[in-house]
Amino acid sequence: MAKTLNFQLNSQDYTLELLKLDRKKLYGWSEKIALDREGETCKTVSLYAQESMILPKGSTGLGSLDDSGEWVEKSDMHYVDSEGNEVELVPSSFSHPIVLSEKVSLETFLEHNITAIYSLQGEVEYPDFVKLLQKEEDIYTFIFNYRADYEGDPAFVIENAGELFVLVGKKIEFEMIGLSDEGVLDEVEDDSSEEEDEFDFSMM
Repeated sequence: MAKTLNFQLNSQDYTLELLKLDRKKLYGWSEKIALDREGETCKTVSLYAQESMILPKGSTGLGSLDDSGEWVEKSDMHYVDSEGNEVELVPSSFSHPIVLSEKVSLETFLEHNITAIYSLQGEVEYPDFVKLLQKEEDIYTFIFNYRADYEGDPAFVIENAGELFVLVGKKIEFEMIGLSDEGVLDEVEDDSSEEEDEFDFSMM
């Protein structure tokens, strides 16, 4: 069952299904399969060199240890920011209404690296919502969290040819160098005169 997002704009509620656009679904994909001499599919395994053991897929995993080497359950971990303050858990975007109140310019939107694109299904039931987005020159934005986490990602609601999309990305952190700023090259001192003075004719 597809998950739904509930948007609120101008005191109106709009519930739409979220469908992720996957490149594999759009363009298909190909994969290479390794076969043994009998035509059976080969499986990837890991070799534990210290004990000469073969570890099939699923035998290893990631975990967290404390300073004494004891296993730490994820539920017992606390997350802090760079200053050591405990951070709050950001709820999933599917668990509460999303109030569309903040907008950004197209230039600000283009400063983000888009990592996921979702199509909003059911927009035909809300033509007024589509028209409101069409009239806006700026782009509505909100913090998107697929599941409860400690940090959300900026998301943008985009209208194109009557269809609605949610684009999720991350801000690209870089400094813009103005075109009017001229670079200065270090001047190279001419040492040719000194080299001529140090030339020893007796070596000829």
